[in-house]
Amino acid sequence: MRIIKRLLSLIHKKQSTILSASLVLAITFGISAILGFLRSRFLYATFYKCCVAQLDVYNAAFRLPDLIFKLLVTGALSASFIPVFSSYLHKNENKAYEIASSVINILLIVFFIVAIIVLIFARPLTNLIASGFSVEQLDLMTNLTRILLLAQIFFLLSNFISAILQVNQAFIAPSLSPIVYNLFIILSIFTLAPLFGIYGVVYGAVIGAFFHLAIQIPSVRRQGFKYSLAVNIKNSGVREIFRLMVPRSLSLGLGEIENTVTLFFASTLASGSISLLNLALQLMYLPSRIFGTTIGQASLPILSKNIARNELDLFRKTVNRIMTQSLFIALPISVIILIQRVLLVRLLFGSRHFPWLATLLTAKILAFLTPAIVCQAIIQILIRSFYALHNTKIPFKVSFVSLIFNVISSFCFINFTNLGVVGLAISSSITNIVQLTGLLYFFIKIVDGIDWAQTIKKINKIIISSIVTGIFAWISMKILDLFVFNTTKTIPLAIVFSLSSIVGIAVYFLSAKLLKIEEYQDYKKYLLKTKDFLFTK
Repeated sequence: MRIIKRLLSLIHKKQSTILSASLVLAITFGISAILGFLRSRFLYATFYKCCVAQLDVYNAAFRLPDLIFKLLVTGALSASFIPVFSSYLHKNENKAYEIASSVINILLIVFFIVAIIVLIFARPLTNLIASGFSVEQLDLMTNLTRILLLAQIFFLLSNFISAILQVNQAFIAPSLSPIVYNLFIILSIFTLAPLFGIYGVVYGAVIGAFFHLAIQIPSVRRQGFKYSLAVNIKNSGVREIFRLMVPRSLSLGLGEIENTVTLFFASTLASGSISLLNLALQLMYLPSRIFGTTIGQASLPILSKNIARNELDLFRKTVNRIMTQSLFIALPISVIILIQRVLLVRLLFGSRHFPWLATLLTAKILAFLTPAIVCQAIIQILIRSFYALHNTKIPFKVSFVSLIFNVISSFCFINFTNLGVVGLAISSSITNIVQLTGLLYFFIKIVDGIDWAQTIKKINKIIISSIVTGIFAWISMKILDLFVFNTTKTIPLAIVFSLSSIVGIAVYFLSAKLLKIEEYQDYKKYLLKTKDFLFTK
């Protein structure tokens, strides 16, 4: 009860540093990810064996709603709203809230217009992006897409509230929203799916989106946010947000085209390919989101303040620091995932309704997606660094080039090899490497003054420690699997995975300490603070 009371008292508390905010986001995202894996496990156990075609449609039905959301909302939030709102909040709180209200209201109007168009033309649009589906699948996808559009209204409002809270350095309430969202989808699988089939899961997603919004309202009111019905297009702050938003939205549009290209090619493959690729991508994005996206989200308000105050030297040091902090965790985690990919897929998704061949294929897809894990961890930080500089054009140009690589490589792998869905995984990794290379090149060119020799030396140490981690994780996994536990059962399988992971992580931190990697001390400090908070009377 004491721990629960302390946790409740933290909901409205501000996080003063990037790493503390990142740890809050990482912990809550980790909980959300666990629920996300449970959601997938229950969903695939219910539908994969009997209705795999419907499961493919369910995964594909999010494509159009997600596209609209990312173009209108994500583009505005990540690239323009947070930096501009942060600069105004620093000077004039009332004006900042007026700008926030105007942007929310304008985007709501635009969303309703676009949503009506998609509602009317949903059938031809689904036929365009998933031409490999049967007529029955296309009809089902059309209906599910129309229902999911409702969820995007709640997500639009919710994500702006999250941004306002994050600018105020209050990260806990926004980070709880995905947990609530996943809980409602899980509940819908057991309560609504028996009555309504796959429609029941979609209904659960809409209900979860509503509570994704509702859980944050008390915190944003506590922060003093004053919403109004203002639609002031002439406001200089509003105009600045939309000016910066356009290149970012176009950049996100290119990213969504990449995802749509993947869906288009996957729909022409064997039934179940979309579902298995979705599972592998879920595993691939987990570490990059925990250690890349979360650090990027936590750092953007602070990096924006550095630029607003003309603290360029501090900006350089901060970006360099958070990139190595992210890499310090993302690289060894990627190695452990690569080594234990079959165990991981079996543990998370391998129910009796999920065939062994599907498990092996998912693990194989995941293996070829592993390079993208590390790339995404750094890409998310670099992109937000450009946003803090009010530069959205470079990420757009780099995204355009990576899109070209994605289309060409996907086409070649599908049409000139027998790799099937594995070829799409290889194409995704190639695209991420191209994007990372381009962003690094332009970042180094624009932001001069970073001690790259020292940074590369530090990265080399992290790589060495990660390789050692992989060796010990593999050896311990094989010993436990062959001589100690019967891994045909779930509990022994979980024990083998946990023990070999613990061995690998322990070896990693020991080697990081021996090699005197600076980031080791950073994480050690905050882990000790977490322990003191939870267990000190």
